Amino acid sequence: MRRYIQPIGFIVLFLCMSLIGHAYILYRFFADGLLFTGPNDGMEQMVPIQMFLYEKWSEGTFFYATDFGLGGDFFTDLSYYFSTNFIFILTAGTTWLLSITHLVDSKDMMYWFTQAWVVSILKCTGAMIATYYYARQLKLQHIASVVFAVSFAMSPLYFRFTVYWPFFSDVFILLPLLILSIERFLKSGKLGLFIIITAISFANNFYFAYYQVLMGLIYYSLRMFHAHPDDQKSGMKTVLPLGVAAILGVGSSLFFFFHGARSFFNNQRIPFDGDIPLIEPFNANTNLFYDNYLIVISYVVIQALITFKLYRHFYFRLFAILSIFTIIAAFIPYVDSIFNGFSAPQKRWHYLLAFVTSGFVATYVQHFKSLSRLTYSLTAIPAMAFIFISAYVYDRVVWWVYLMPLVFLIGLFVLTIARHDNKRRHFVTLSFACALIILQLAISAVFIKHQIFHTDHEKRANTFYAQASLYNTPLQQSLVDQMNAEKREDERIDWRVNEQDNTPMYQHFKGLSLYSSIFDRQLIEFYYRYLMINLKEESVSRYQSTGSRSNIASLLSVRYLMEKDYQRQQPAYFEKVHQYGQYVMYENQYPLPPVRVSNQYYNGEDLTTPIDREHAMLDGVVLDHQGQTYSQQAQNLVHEVEMTTHDAQRTASDRLTVTEPNGGVTLQLPDTLREQYEDFYLVVYFKRHAPDSNSTLDVNGYKNHRLFNNSKYRTGQNTLLYRVQPDNNGQIHLGISPTGSYQLNIQGLYGEDYNTLKRAYHNKAPHHYEAHQGKIKVQLAEHAGGMAVINIPYRKGMTAIVDGHAVTPQKVNGMMTGIKIGPHIKQIDVHYRPPYFITMVVLSIISIISSILYSRWYQHKQSRKSEKH
Repeated sequence: MRRYIQPIGFIVLFLCMSLIGHAYILYRFFADGLLFTGPNDGMEQMVPIQMFLYEKWSEGTFFYATDFGLGGDFFTDLSYYFSTNFIFILTAGTTWLLSITHLVDSKDMMYWFTQAWVVSILKCTGAMIATYYYARQLKLQHIASVVFAVSFAMSPLYFRFTVYWPFFSDVFILLPLLILSIERFLKSGKLGLFIIITAISFANNFYFAYYQVLMGLIYYSLRMFHAHPDDQKSGMKTVLPLGVAAILGVGSSLFFFFHGARSFFNNQRIPFDGDIPLIEPFNANTNLFYDNYLIVISYVVIQALITFKLYRHFYFRLFAILSIFTIIAAFIPYVDSIFNGFSAPQKRWHYLLAFVTSGFVATYVQHFKSLSRLTYSLTAIPAMAFIFISAYVYDRVVWWVYLMPLVFLIGLFVLTIARHDNKRRHFVTLSFACALIILQLAISAVFIKHQIFHTDHEKRANTFYAQASLYNTPLQQSLVDQMNAEKREDERIDWRVNEQDNTPMYQHFKGLSLYSSIFDRQLIEFYYRYLMINLKEESVSRYQSTGSRSNIASLLSVRYLMEKDYQRQQPAYFEKVHQYGQYVMYENQYPLPPVRVSNQYYNGEDLTTPIDREHAMLDGVVLDHQGQTYSQQAQNLVHEVEMTTHDAQRTASDRLTVTEPNGGVTLQLPDTLREQYEDFYLVVYFKRHAPDSNSTLDVNGYKNHRLFNNSKYRTGQNTLLYRVQPDNNGQIHLGISPTGSYQLNIQGLYGEDYNTLKRAYHNKAPHHYEAHQGKIKVQLAEHAGGMAVINIPYRKGMTAIVDGHAVTPQKVNGMMTGIKIGPHIKQIDVHYRPPYFITMVVLSIISIISSILYSRWYQHKQSRKSEKH
């Protein structure tokens, strides 16, 4: 029993330290209602996705959901977030137990906001434990090991990661465990822990598995050529066993990792072609030792770097090299790009900087008692001077600056005691360690106050805002419940709270929008290029609504649309049915069923415009590389309108210089066109030139906000389509802001009379489907056979059971699911399993068994070698 007392004691210590580190967060939550969830990605992505996954798992749906945006494989597409995340899986399991015992309400958003800081406290504790055991592997003393653990886990970057992207901060546990497993192998030749951590890292999150690989290689490369006297393994002879172990670890993770990697390769983002500077300037935002937005490193790192006397100690020297390397790398944007897969620079690798500098401070504490007072004082002066100069230059003093002289005096005092009383050397180290821990806690508290709980966070990430009309209110939920009750399960509601594209996830309805960094490329193609559905706020991470186009709304079985009264973006033939305060509810007068059967096949290669694709889908089925040519193609009316510029000048046929805000082009439509068509589809090529910036294209009051050319979130789609109605004077105004040079070309104008939609509506049949536990059961009314089209995204891995026989579905209508059937078929059962799922499970099992056998064989082999020697 006594052997467990010390580990339990340290676990309790680290839990208490974690609570102290979160004290300011807890105070602001209970006193002011501030959430430990960011106002942007946190509230718009993280919490809704967590709620969605928990809801699906609870009902027994694990792979495909028809209400995941337009539908799709959420297991694969959300692997970047939480679907393969072990900590969230454990959290969901705990939530389920608490829910069935009626201790929590999992449908209450406030539960998910509250559990964020509970999980963070426990995760931070786990990070300290992992780091502590790595430090003990280095044979650091308990006190130095605790300094290492607390300094790393209490890094400002931990709180930044956790508040905005909670799955990011898992690496604060996985990184020290990975480095521990490498160190353990070099010291003892044992491979088991390395295989386990490799498998967990790759399975937990494919994106950060790449970071783990790079960081592991950096540490291993340095250790391979910088051997410790106690190393049993060193040099090139460590490459083969670690390489085999790494392969076995990756193989053991394939049941999750393979699908996460597939999601990345199935995603589509335009290559980043912006300029990457060679070096970042040194300023308030890049000063790593003062109050910047990303990470703050203790001044003691500077002091340790110039304490040359300690470089004779192996691990002090090792961490000094790593600290210098990472500090320099922090000012090289190309390093940020390398860690982000050679794409746009992202500062997400800096937890390695936090780790190695924390280890550096810990080794400094380990050898602190060997310093003379003179050496200590001479090295402290320039370190503290750097901080004081930073505060003076930036004209901003944070209160932990005042702690530095106190920390210095404590260090000087205990060194003085140690010189005269050798018996108190333990007290020397402990006192100085406590001062450093207090300083680290102060640095993090200031960071949280200024860089996390800033003005925008206080305004939007609070309990009031989370229950207000800009996010989620009981009235909104009651209206959604009303629409859900009045529509069929397989019909959709077009509604989102302002720009909250994941509204359907937390208000529990089948919608049209999704906000996620990764989703299937065919949806991107469908939205941005195939139908060119306009996104009011350009973003490659989002899709939403129908661009106010009735044809698309009916094809996607939208029964209701709800807007706030000032938005007024409803498609044609959506009639107002209710208004409750600012909320207006519209009902589609020409809804189409979610399942349609047709034997009219049209070749998608012959369809070159979105309006023709819409009409072909309404009249039949659009196939890839087969079918007949669609004959009723829309006429381009652009040559029948008169164009003039206002507050702008044409410098070339497609170049425009805007001289006043909202200057641009006006189209004058003749009365004959206005009488013939109800709506118009305007196709415009629009791109910002010098000076590059965000821009807005205003089409008769509809403001489309476009991102600057070097933005990593831009869609790369410059050919844009707008559904528009001329004003009372028969004009369409294109206003551009801000002033500057643009490429603007009116490529097409197409008229829509909705006769095709009305014909499809009158020919509809009451086919429908029900989705339950990932299975889709289609019920068919009388039909003539052909292709059954379900308006949910096709994914490879789908199978259909038709009349007792398995049939492979196919992609039709750009992204929908098509199944060939005969005229007498009444029911279709559609199942989905991610491609190669069983194969990957089998390979993982084989790899796990092989890992056990290999690690035991290798250990036995090394034992026999030791016996011979």
